[in-house]
Formats: sequence, C-alpha cells, structure tokens
Amino acid sequence: MNNRIRIALFILLAVGQLAVAHYHHALRFSIDLLYLIIFLIAIRSGFMPAIISAALIGFASDYLSGGVIGVFSFSRTLAAFLLNTLARFLDLKKNVFVFLLIHVSLLLSNLLAFAFLVLIFRYRIAASLLVVQPLATALAGTVILGSQKMKTLLDVS
Repeated sequence: MNNRIRIALFILLAVGQLAVAHYHHALRFSIDLLYLIIFLIAIRSGFMPAIISAALIGFASDYLSGGVIGVFSFSRTLAAFLLNTLARFLDLKKNVFVFLLIHVSLLLSNLLAFAFLVLIFRYRIAASLLVVQPLATALAGTVILGSQKMKTLLDVS
C-alpha cells in the first residue's frame, strides 16, 4: 500500500507541476512540486538513487523552465546530496524541520541556479525564484507531509 501511495503522490506532484508550468504566467505564482519529489526520494533513499533521480528531475525542470539544460539539474543534484546528508541528523517528525529543510535546500539550489543564469543570460534579481518559490514550496511540502497519517504512509517519520 505504501508503494501505491508513493507512486500516486509522485504522479500527482508531476501532473501538478506540469499544470503550474503551463499556467505560471497567467497565475503569477511559482511553486516547484518536482522539488518535493526530490525531497521525498532524498530523505528515504540511499545516496545514489537520490543523486540520479535529482539529476533526472532537474533535467525535467530545465526543460519546463525553457532555460539552459543542466543548470537546474546540477543545482538539484547538489540539493539532493544536502538533503540526503541532513535527513539523517534531523527529526522529520516535526513539521518545523520539514519546512526548514525544504525551504533552505531549495533556496540554496535556486541561488546556485540563479548564479549560473546571471552568468549566462545576465538576469536581474528575481524575487519569485529566490524568495517566493522556496517559501511556497516549503509550505506546500509541509502541508502535504504535515499529517501524522501521511508521514506514516510515506515512512518519513
């Protein structure tokens, strides 16, 4: 049953990210649901599955963003390494740690990706990528993983 719920959650998050990517400009709202998949894989899997899945999901993020292929893949891979390492030392039963882990790791990942985009395209500072998206994604991740039932079903506790 846990595998069915995980697969269903991953599919719902991926479909939700496609919808967000399609309607992003109309809604003026940015959330990275694919990053929540990276988060779930990184805290539950070993080192190599976390890194490989983060790289592949990062390539999907690169494709959806329409930017340079490899920027988000690299930054998400480093974030998965950070998540995989820190998840061993934090108590993920507490929602505060889940929120902080998602927020800080996504902020660092976006900061690295943004640095590459500034070097390549000379982007100006974008508050949506560096402030709004990590905060919204951390809130969504905390809501999704917030209930004790969900933590038990996904084995994140």
